[in-house]
Amino acid sequence: MPLASFHNLSIYYGAHRILHDVSWGIDTGHHVGLIGANGAGKTTMLKLLTGELSPDEGDLPRQTGIAIGYLTQDPQFTPGNTVLEEAIEGLDRIHTLEAQLRKTEQDMEAAQSDSEEAGRLLIRYGRLQEEYEQAGGYAYHHRAEAVLHGLGFSDADLSLSVKVLSGGQKTRLSLAKLLLSDADLLLLDEPESHLDMAATEWLEHYINNYAGAVLLVSHDRYFLDRTVNQIVELEDQTIQRYEGNYSEFLTLKAEQIKTQQRLHTQQQKMIRHNEDFIRRNIAGQKTKQAQGRRNQLERLTRIDLPKAARRAAGLTFTSMNRSGEEVLILDQITKCYDNRILFTDLSLIIRRGERVGLIGPNGIGKTTLLRLILNQESATDGTVQIGASVEIGYYDQERISLTHDRSVLNELWSVKPSMNEETGRSILGRFLFSEDDVFKQVGQLSGGEQARLALAKLMLKEPNFLILDEPTNHLDIQSRQALEQALATYPGAMLVVSHDRYFLDRVVDELLVFEPDSVSRWPGNYSSYRAFKEEQAAAEQTLPNKTAGTKRRPAAPSAFKRKKQEKTAEMIETAIHNKEAELAQLELDLNDERIFTDQTKIIDIGNAYSKVKKELEALYKDWEVVTMEIEGL
Repeated sequence: MPLASFHNLSIYYGAHRILHDVSWGIDTGHHVGLIGANGAGKTTMLKLLTGELSPDEGDLPRQTGIAIGYLTQDPQFTPGNTVLEEAIEGLDRIHTLEAQLRKTEQDMEAAQSDSEEAGRLLIRYGRLQEEYEQAGGYAYHHRAEAVLHGLGFSDADLSLSVKVLSGGQKTRLSLAKLLLSDADLLLLDEPESHLDMAATEWLEHYINNYAGAVLLVSHDRYFLDRTVNQIVELEDQTIQRYEGNYSEFLTLKAEQIKTQQRLHTQQQKMIRHNEDFIRRNIAGQKTKQAQGRRNQLERLTRIDLPKAARRAAGLTFTSMNRSGEEVLILDQITKCYDNRILFTDLSLIIRRGERVGLIGPNGIGKTTLLRLILNQESATDGTVQIGASVEIGYYDQERISLTHDRSVLNELWSVKPSMNEETGRSILGRFLFSEDDVFKQVGQLSGGEQARLALAKLMLKEPNFLILDEPTNHLDIQSRQALEQALATYPGAMLVVSHDRYFLDRVVDELLVFEPDSVSRWPGNYSSYRAFKEEQAAAEQTLPNKTAGTKRRPAAPSAFKRKKQEKTAEMIETAIHNKEAELAQLELDLNDERIFTDQTKIIDIGNAYSKVKKELEALYKDWEVVTMEIEGL
């Protein structure tokens, strides 16, 4: 029996039908990817499985005692908990066994004088210990820490109060709690949306090894390829099941469409032949045969033309001005915030037609680099040069270029005021805005609709250098495919930040890889880079076996690390110089007779002197630490 199943299930929102006569079930151990256009009903299916929604028609039986875990969009935590405490709070079975063990220990101590009772309690204690071990009780702290680290939390983060977490951190903590719960059925609605690539790849590995069933909603095709063994496509209020991962689904879907197209063509040929026979013979000697064929046609189940995988956004770039050969030149760029260095001595040349993807952990400096190129921020050192005749088109993930109180049509007109309404409607129609949609206010649009509008504006500008910051966020799979097709024929240069590995494989030719201590260029797409890293990791794992009994020499530190430390030392030296000047001025003030006679000023200056002196002493210590590290490199 499936863990949960839909039997001829239908559900409505008001008069709008979301699902119609759906029958489907999920079995133990199955990992299923649920795909479909935005608004097709994927989240509705998840809420039906949890019992948050009830079907209007049909049944939804579940196995008795099944534990279903659902990743909610608005997690609620215990206010006084730390991250680690919250992560393990949901382990009810383990906590119950712990309490029973403690209680039994107390009872055993109290029953020392009663040998019979003590023996009975000892047997009970042994059974509880066995259950506790089988439930993972002796390792749950370590397991919780491993899951939290895998999802991007550092050691220091584990002691943070849940009250200070950002929205993304809360979602990751909620996901950690869910993974630790060992539910029979996990319902995951875009779990990778708040994860960087490293955390997403960790989650892929975790789901692959998860013994329970998983129903996963995701627009990340790379993620689907590596986590599911069945695809369920939701379209036109019903579902179609395909065995295999996402890539296998594409092959099966293409074959299905091809077969349906052939059968439709054959049936239409037969219909035309019979209609011609009926028309020629309905009033002649073969009237009965003609009437028989007409009755057959009336009873015939018609084969429809295969429906395209939904009307996708018709994204196209038209003509554009030709740029110079060198589109972007970065010369030894360094960017620092206070004493934190994001990158140093970064040099890069992008030429006309080159497509470069930026990858790396969140917060490492990718978006900052885009802002330097766009002159929205200044480099700490080095120069940024834009090439001749370069016209930049920028897509930002926050879509700040949109004006929320304008209509969709007026927002498009802001790019090209001379465009007539018919042309504007035609362009917006290619981006899935139809009829009265064009009069909606931008602020009322969904995230996906705003993303499509921002892309429409960008393409209307006809730039010859595209800078894209997470362009596939909020887009469904079909719209992502349409964007990939448009970019495939784009002749200009491109610099794109994205966590969508499937997208990167199809639109970029090389990568700029940001790591904590380096920025490097990789001459290939994401899959080739990942294959290289996996081969490198495998080689490192086998190396100790080849050198058993010998000590490996530590790897030589990178030149980047030395440069980074030298930059840090320079910054501290500058801060020391400024503090010394500030201290000298305060000493002069203390010896000034005009101030010396003012008791209030003397107190204020004395306090400031003490504060600056302590800050200067701290800077001296920082400088000593950094210089010692440089000497050791």
